[in-house]
Amino acid sequence: MSPSSTMLVLGISHASAPLDLLERLAGTDRPAEDLVSDVTSVDGIDAAVVVSTCNRLEIYAETRGGTAGFGDAGEPAGAGELNGLGRLFAEHTGVDHEEIAPHLYSHHADGAVRHLFAVASGLESVVVGEDQILGQVKLGLERSQRLDRTGRVLAKAVQTALRVGKRARNETGLNEAGRSLATAGLGFFERRVGSLHGKTALVIGAGAFAGVVVAALRRSGLDRVHVANRTPEKAQRLAETTGGVGYDLTDLPKLLTEVDVVVGATAATGHLVSARDVEEALAARDGRELFLLDLSLPHNIAPGAADLPGVTFVDLRRIAEEGQEDEISAASVQAAHELIDAEVEQFRTGLRLAGAKPVLTALRTAATEAAEVELNRLARRLDGIEGVDGTVRREIDRSVRRIVDKALHQPTVLVRELAADPDGARHIAAFTRLFAAAEAEDGASAPQQAQQAQQAQHAQNDPNAQNDPNAQNETKIEAIA
Repeated sequence: MSPSSTMLVLGISHASAPLDLLERLAGTDRPAEDLVSDVTSVDGIDAAVVVSTCNRLEIYAETRGGTAGFGDAGEPAGAGELNGLGRLFAEHTGVDHEEIAPHLYSHHADGAVRHLFAVASGLESVVVGEDQILGQVKLGLERSQRLDRTGRVLAKAVQTALRVGKRARNETGLNEAGRSLATAGLGFFERRVGSLHGKTALVIGAGAFAGVVVAALRRSGLDRVHVANRTPEKAQRLAETTGGVGYDLTDLPKLLTEVDVVVGATAATGHLVSARDVEEALAARDGRELFLLDLSLPHNIAPGAADLPGVTFVDLRRIAEEGQEDEISAASVQAAHELIDAEVEQFRTGLRLAGAKPVLTALRTAATEAAEVELNRLARRLDGIEGVDGTVRREIDRSVRRIVDKALHQPTVLVRELAADPDGARHIAAFTRLFAAAEAEDGASAPQQAQQAQQAQHAQNDPNAQNDPNAQNETKIEAIA
């Protein structure tokens, strides 16, 4: 990655946009893979990861030509660059750019890394601390890896975010209550009617998220959890884990008359339960209240059902607007932010040190090659001299190499220390000019070529230099420097 690269995130979420707009964005039929490909086709963007959930759509991009190095403060991305990515959002979702633009947020460099770590930690979720986002971030990385659209550093940033997210939950108390959207929604019902123990539930959907919902329902004490899905076989496999039964979606009207709690947990783009379906079911329930929990965007259950008597309806909007009674302590949230700040700084330092490696390699290569030149020249001069056998030559070779190692030790330590400094990018640039000049056509750097030519010219023009130990030492010192 070049020194002028930077990381950028452009996104929209429940924190920046109304849920009805997010519902329209989530209703696109285009796969996230298309957005990844579109983003990385933009000039100057080397890699991209898209995090797509029912209440979040974010592009993490590795860009070239920025004014700041990756992880350094610098200047934010240009308005034109952000506008271009914003238009890709619009093209991907089918919603007008003018409507999306006011709700987009962006972060670059340090801010992008910190935002990514916070997202993975659940600090930016509707339910603070929920852990489903970890799997969604991981899915975004795997998607880009399949498309070969992840740069080395961007991939490292996402992998680090996954580790940070786990640390934040395990070390700060963010996951004390096993938090999820499902537990938050069930909390609304329990505060209204008390325990759900002994009641029967129906989960619409049989994917990974539905599996999390089923587990949450069982932990809440429900007697039985049924599952309905487009593929009844998948529904049956999931329902069997709770003693329930799997059904086809065509059975939903009948099931609405029998169960107590219905949870929408699919990525379907249309309403699977209409307000009319609910109204007809209520007529056959003999006054029993029906609890509807819709955790999907777009909605699985028509929001109009909330206005019917005998229905308690909870969706993402209500969870986001009213919050949760079991709010995580401010101390846990603060501890998570402090952990993230430390991880961001460690990530920055790691990138600076990685940037110093080519400089150190160039420095050692130049010194080693210069030593080889001197050793080869000395070997030719010692040929035929009595008493200079293989043992002596090996000892000379070891001595010269020890000198090189000792001469390089302090500069190496200094380069690493300065590279880790907050102003490390500038130090690395200076070191690069000193030690990592552009390679010439024959593979040797320009300073090395000049040095070798100078040595050859010196030996050719000054016959006394061969017999002058001081002159030999001066030549070696020049070569090492």
